[in-house]
Amino acid sequence: MIAAIFDLDGTLYTGHIVKGIARHHRVRQVKRLPLTFYMATHMALWPLWRLGLLSETVARELWVSHLGWTIRRWTRQEAAAAFTWIAEQYVQPLVRPEIMKRVRDHQAAGHRVILVSGTPAPLLAEIGRHLGIEETVGTPLILRAGRYTGACELPACQGPGKVSRAKAYLGDDSIGWSESYAYADSYTDLPLLAQVGHPVAVYPDDELAVHAQDRGWETIR
Repeated sequence: MIAAIFDLDGTLYTGHIVKGIARHHRVRQVKRLPLTFYMATHMALWPLWRLGLLSETVARELWVSHLGWTIRRWTRQEAAAAFTWIAEQYVQPLVRPEIMKRVRDHQAAGHRVILVSGTPAPLLAEIGRHLGIEETVGTPLILRAGRYTGACELPACQGPGKVSRAKAYLGDDSIGWSESYAYADSYTDLPLLAQVGHPVAVYPDDELAVHAQDRGWETIR
């Protein structure tokens, strides 16, 4: 079986899921205090990264693993309504047509198309449903007494965690990794891209662009 694995933010669409959640909360005027607290504490990580005191991988993992704070105490039903709004109103208008064509081409070829992202798993599943992608692997959120606690199951689906979560999801399925494809935009996605025989850098950041060029990887700009 050949897999075609797609990253979400910056790859399949031009936005960032944090911005989608923020837009929903501001438009709907919900969870504004948790959102403000999340944004303030996590924006403070970037100067540490720029100064070399924190790696980009760790910074991104913290952004991803704490994203559940923004929906803390919501029921599944309350969160589901927000996830549908984000998928329809934020993600779909920003989808890259040329990358969605790749998705459809892989589906037509009988490849197993999987959306793998640090996005909270239930939100990613809803986005996948709207985009016609049945299989998704995101960061699982923890529920207690029917409400989201704000915590996630570790490891977050970010950096090396994308590989471990994808492999855990696939289990013993016979995936021909050397024949499979992965599409991503960030240097922090190197563990995932290096896992497959056909890595594709999609509108890559500077570090990934250099890495892809040095190794002769396909690059979509």
